[in-house]
Amino acid sequence: MTIFAGIFSRHARAPISDAACDALRRALSRQAHEPAQEFRDERVFLAKVDLHIFDTPAFLVRDGASVALLAGEPLLRPADGATAATRSDDLARLQREWDDGDWSALRRTRGVFCAVHYSREPCLLTLVTDKLGLRPLYYWIDDDRVLFATALRILEQHPDVPKRMDLRAVTEMANLGVPLADRTPYAGIRVLRAAEVLRVSPSLAQGSCYWRWDEIPPSSRPEPELLSLVYERFQAAVACRLRGDTAAVAFLSGGLDSRCIVAALRDQRAAVHSFNFSMPRTQDRALGAAFARAAGAVHHERPTLPEPEPPYHALLANALRELALEPAPRHPRRVWSGDGGSVALGHVYLTRTMIDRQRAGDREGAIAAYLEQQRAAVLRRLLQPPIAAALDGILKRGVREELADTHCADPGRALHIFLLLNDQRRHLTRHFEDIDLHQLELQLPFFDSDFLEAVLTVPIDRCLYHAFYAKWLDRFPPVVTAVPWQTYPGHVPCPLPTPERLHYQWTMGRDRALRASFKRAQARRAAEMLRAERFPRDVLNKGVLRLAGWLHRAGIRDYGYVIRQASLYYTYWLRNSGDWVAPPAGPTPDVVAR
Repeated sequence: MTIFAGIFSRHARAPISDAACDALRRALSRQAHEPAQEFRDERVFLAKVDLHIFDTPAFLVRDGASVALLAGEPLLRPADGATAATRSDDLARLQREWDDGDWSALRRTRGVFCAVHYSREPCLLTLVTDKLGLRPLYYWIDDDRVLFATALRILEQHPDVPKRMDLRAVTEMANLGVPLADRTPYAGIRVLRAAEVLRVSPSLAQGSCYWRWDEIPPSSRPEPELLSLVYERFQAAVACRLRGDTAAVAFLSGGLDSRCIVAALRDQRAAVHSFNFSMPRTQDRALGAAFARAAGAVHHERPTLPEPEPPYHALLANALRELALEPAPRHPRRVWSGDGGSVALGHVYLTRTMIDRQRAGDREGAIAAYLEQQRAAVLRRLLQPPIAAALDGILKRGVREELADTHCADPGRALHIFLLLNDQRRHLTRHFEDIDLHQLELQLPFFDSDFLEAVLTVPIDRCLYHAFYAKWLDRFPPVVTAVPWQTYPGHVPCPLPTPERLHYQWTMGRDRALRASFKRAQARRAAEMLRAERFPRDVLNKGVLRLAGWLHRAGIRDYGYVIRQASLYYTYWLRNSGDWVAPPAGPTPDVVAR
């Protein structure tokens, strides 16, 4: 089961209306032919659409006493050492324990999932997400009801959920790529945090955490033993997801993460159909193809348009519809992806300066170094003065609040956990939001909880700049290092020579034709906002946007970042009919004038 949503009535005086159920039902999937499976009584309405990507459903009604359903795979390690064959088995075991009020089994999960459990007596709704919170579960709650869904668009469309733009969350999105903590672009709509269990009853709405990443201490074991441990956990992460399949579909870029997955699949004797979506004459395309040949994968290439974030999952879904794959995978819509490898194992976005400042007790200095590296700063001149004042220092405040709740034995590890619990857990939001359209589930071994637990035992000094990752490659079959790969600037370089006259992914922005294409698209977006009948004059300074758009279009200066931020505010202002809420003002020096 891939998409679910529901309504829970906290009091008998607030019955669930047919209209509310119909609105939720209509929004579940944008594919009209997909029927919903439902459960309803006087206190709850649950609906789910199963895309039949997994072999078994995961919607269980137990003697009318409880209902449990989930999206994704918990990959539960049973206490007795047995192996659950299906996710339905996992859910049945979890439901039995949840019915008894025992939530400890969640600590034995290693997969990416979210779940809901409803108990009639006592009347209790419980929402759950995986140890990283990768599988989103959004909710809105008031004194009478809870509405929840695995896609934000479902709550966006529901008439009972009030819509107000959360300026703090949108500002974090504009600067950091994601909202922090449990925020969404909508005030009042939250998303479960990592390893969160949210219980709602007539008298209670309380969240708790069943797993903490900051409780994993660094290991004193020799580095060779740690390399072997992390490698064994990775192979196990692949094996428990492969479940004996003899063929698989995988993304394959010119980098390391997808390469390691394809190598592990081949090492476990699976035929691999690898897919690369990139522009011609790029290292990404050439090196991906070279590794596919070396590894014996059946390789497929499709060109992409010059855009910042190509819709990879939609492109793959289209390709799978067009191709007859041989050998045919039993589960062609379970796609293997290297998401998570660069941050989880490669420790990108972290620097020695950040780690040293954290250890010295200079949290503010570490945060400043991180925001500077991300080029994250609120654009004062783009915003109306009251808005700029309200957002003063909001980026530092968000990171500070997250770090204050992280208590590592080595303070240097805190920013890495911050990235895992914010940047990375939101990394696949777009994929899950559109899963009804592309109908693909991702297999994500780099996000496997047992693997990540092993990674976090490695002292962080050994991990920076892909140093541990580079040594880890030696544990793989020799084919992994037989062909050159792309690396991050300033990180451990590839020791093999890279073919000449190929675009490098980190310097593609210097390509004249590509840059011109991006600039035209940004200029069109600025003109579209400026011509619109409705413009957020209470949030944005239209004159500044007009000037930035003109200078950008004329090539006098690159103001694409101004247009991007303005576009995000504009989009959510429209979606919320001009209604917004700002945090209380508080001066700190991360607001800059540009």
